Amino acid sequence: MLGNAAFTWEEARDAHSREEVYRFRYEQYFASREYLPGADHVGRRVWLPHDDVSQHFLARTSDGLIVAVGTATPASEFSLLAEWRYILDLERLRDILPQTTIVSRAIVAEGERNSGLFGHICLKLASFFLESGYHYAVHYCAPGMAAMYERLGYRQYGRGKNLEAGVFRVPMFLVADDMPYFRRIRSPFRALGRDVEANRSWLERVYAICPELAQDPLCTLTDAAVAAKVRTLCASLDNADAALVRTLRRGSLLCLRVGDVLAPEGIDEGMYLLLSGCLSCGGVRFKPGCVVRTGGEKVQAEEDTLVVCANLEGVLT
Repeated sequence: MLGNAAFTWEEARDAHSREEVYRFRYEQYFASREYLPGADHVGRRVWLPHDDVSQHFLARTSDGLIVAVGTATPASEFSLLAEWRYILDLERLRDILPQTTIVSRAIVAEGERNSGLFGHICLKLASFFLESGYHYAVHYCAPGMAAMYERLGYRQYGRGKNLEAGVFRVPMFLVADDMPYFRRIRSPFRALGRDVEANRSWLERVYAICPELAQDPLCTLTDAAVAAKVRTLCASLDNADAALVRTLRRGSLLCLRVGDVLAPEGIDEGMYLLLSGCLSCGGVRFKPGCVVRTGGEKVQAEEDTLVVCANLEGVLT
C-alpha cells in the first residue's frame, strides 16, 4: 500500500486527464455493475452530462499511475440526474443550493481500499469546496459505507431510498462550518480550521432546514450511550455484551420505510441487526434482535424498521 507521501493530487483540467478520470471510474468500480447510471460498457468509461461542469480530482503515484479520483458538482446544476435530485432531496435544500456541492464518484484503486487513501480524497474534496466558498456537501452511499462517512464527519439526513435499479442508498450531509462537531468526533475535517463565529449563520440556517442533523451517529456515542439506545429500541437486546456494543459503535443506524429493499450488490453490504419493525428475506420474516444478511436474496422492510448496519461476524448470529 502507498504511504501518504507516495502520491500527489491534481485537478483534471484538460480533456485528456478528465477522460482518465472517467475510465478509472469504470475500471475500478463500474465494470461489473450494470445498474449504475453513466456506465458505457462499450467505451469502458463513466460519464454523465453534469461531469462537463464538475471539477474532478485525481491522485497519482510518482510513476503517473492513478490510484484515486473524486468529483464535486454544484448542487444547483440544472443537468443533474432527476434521480440524484430525488434521493438527495434537493428541493428541500433549495434555499442553500448555491452554497452546496455534491461529492460523487470518490473511488480508490482496488489495491488501496484498506489504506487511508479514501479519507485523503474526502479531505481533498472538502478542501476544494471550502476554498470555492461552499458551506455544505451532500452525497449518497451504500448502507455498508454510511458508518465510514459518519466517522469522517458526515451525517444522515432525510431518509434512504431505493434507486430505480433497486439498490438502497443513504443520503449524507457534511456541514463544513461545524468545527465543534468535527473536534468532538476527532474528524480529519477539523484540520480545515473554519472560523466558527464568522460562519455561525450558515450553521443555524442548515439546522433549521434539516433538524435531524442534530442527532448524533452511533460512532459519536459512548459505549454506555449505545447500550442504552439499543436497550430502548430493542428489548431482546437488554443484555447486549461489551463486544456487541463496540461493534455497533462502528456501525450505522438506518431507518427503513415499508417497501424499502436491501439488494445484494457484492460490495460493502454488511449485516443488519434488526432493532424494530420487520424484515423479510426468502419468505422468512425476521423479528427484532435478529441478524439479517442480504446474501444472494433481497431483504425487504415489511413495515417501518430500524436496523444497524455493521460487521457482526462472530459477534452476534
